[in-house]
Amino acid sequence: MKPVCRLLAGLGLSVITTTAFAAVECKPVAAGEAYVSFLTSPGKMSPYDGTCWVNDITVTTHDGLKLTANVFLPKITSAGQKFPTIIMVNSWVMPEWEYIGQAQRLAKDGYIVIEYASRGWWKSEGLVGTASPDDTRDVSSVVDYVGANLPSDMNNLAISGISYGAGISLLGLAREPRIKTAAALSGWGSLVDELYYQDTPDLASTTLLVGTAPITGKIPDELNQISVDLKNPDTTPQRVLEIKAWADLRSPLSEVAKINARRAPVFYSKNYQDDMFTPNSSLKMFSQLQGPKKMLLNKGWHAATELPGALLGIDNYQYEQVHRWFDYWLKGKDNGIMNEPQVDMEIENKSGRERLASWPAPNVATQTLNIAPRGKIRWDWNCFCAKGDVGYLQSAVSSDAAVDSINNSLDTVANSGIPVLGNLLEGFGAPPLAWMPAVLRDHGVVYNGKALSSELKLRGMPKVQMHVKPTGPRAQVVAYLYDVDALGWGKLITHGVRSLHWATPGQTISFPVEMDMAAYNVPAGHHLTLVVDTRDARYAKPSDGWFGVDLMFSAEQKSTLSIPYIN
Repeated sequence: MKPVCRLLAGLGLSVITTTAFAAVECKPVAAGEAYVSFLTSPGKMSPYDGTCWVNDITVTTHDGLKLTANVFLPKITSAGQKFPTIIMVNSWVMPEWEYIGQAQRLAKDGYIVIEYASRGWWKSEGLVGTASPDDTRDVSSVVDYVGANLPSDMNNLAISGISYGAGISLLGLAREPRIKTAAALSGWGSLVDELYYQDTPDLASTTLLVGTAPITGKIPDELNQISVDLKNPDTTPQRVLEIKAWADLRSPLSEVAKINARRAPVFYSKNYQDDMFTPNSSLKMFSQLQGPKKMLLNKGWHAATELPGALLGIDNYQYEQVHRWFDYWLKGKDNGIMNEPQVDMEIENKSGRERLASWPAPNVATQTLNIAPRGKIRWDWNCFCAKGDVGYLQSAVSSDAAVDSINNSLDTVANSGIPVLGNLLEGFGAPPLAWMPAVLRDHGVVYNGKALSSELKLRGMPKVQMHVKPTGPRAQVVAYLYDVDALGWGKLITHGVRSLHWATPGQTISFPVEMDMAAYNVPAGHHLTLVVDTRDARYAKPSDGWFGVDLMFSAEQKSTLSIPYIN
């Protein structure tokens, strides 16, 4: 039976009394009883704002597991009162109270918030499912619990989470029709892309995720084996296909049709320096959604911008916008959020935010720069100068027939930074630096553009189109895009990587490389530089041995760099 609300005369507060079967009970603070905070007085109504936090709640799943949860209730002022309700799902490793600060703020504003730890985490039973179909069915179990035990308005139900919780929130929205909207922060669109994008395992992120999981999680052997196989250069093509199928089942991008079928509203927050779940696959999903949608793009590493607002409840731009989103969709407040452009983005090397109407944005154009080879080091009597030290980014098409050869015996100074630490620093305005003359020429190629006559506002995912001839069946190419000053010092704007595992040695193939999403203003007087090499500490090597890569140029084999920008 559902809890019954009873107004406390004279106090202006209410208490949820329960029948023998009810699971949530709140009581007023007794006369003379100290109330410091909700954390010290669970199950007691705050004498200051009437909210009540109930901890150690149990939700039973479809297959009989017990999930741990807590609930924040708003002040109740009349019997039978119903409230819009938000389900919050834990992040990887985090317990169910990671949103406690934000939950309190929402409860003060008239929302019920139930936070739960998904299966395998913290005190919840079972094994970690990594956003499995069972995890999604658990969302429905939580919805059942909300309807049976809380004074919830079941027509106004939302789901939200950070990281792991964001992925489950989107999958839950797709598969549970009772959920009206989702707010996904630092989540993913395609788990296939995040684990194996452009045929390259993300060594740093996979190691971090699987390595930290036992702190609060019960990890199945399956996940440990996937981690081992992803990092093993000898993993077979069949095993890679199996891992991709496993990841695709856990990808909200694969569920877009279900979300579009009812035009469910979706809110995103993503961070540029999030190498764990890059913005690219979320933007791909965002572009396919046909219903109401909103995307925030922020400076910072994975969950770094959102977590302080979630845990501590401090003022936070991302959660301020989430709150506005819930007010509109769950309370019907006409607060203007749906009249604003869909994309709200920070600029990585400037303060402030700007907005784009949608994604892809109609005012984002593409500038295509042709890559001219460096060729062999040589003396050119026409210019009375040495050539072959660098190649060029230019507007004119190069018809030079040349080969730029590199190998993996050493890394170059071009890199994406120290994993995790580098991303955190970049989020605070300290991107990885490299001095272009120091790039080892046997191991990397520098392609310089001309000095810019005006500021270049890069907005999007740059792409490199090359033609490569590997010396063996395995190879890796990393493309870095730099903002370079007159002294040759470059600030990393973005990068991308693609690997080969089963190539035909000596066969030239088309080789596109997409880079991570960036919003960066390159100052006038600086120039763009593309550096291509074969190694980066962030990514798994395709081979433990030596390999070489020939970058091929001819009139038929044109290489280009595509730069998305706004005027």
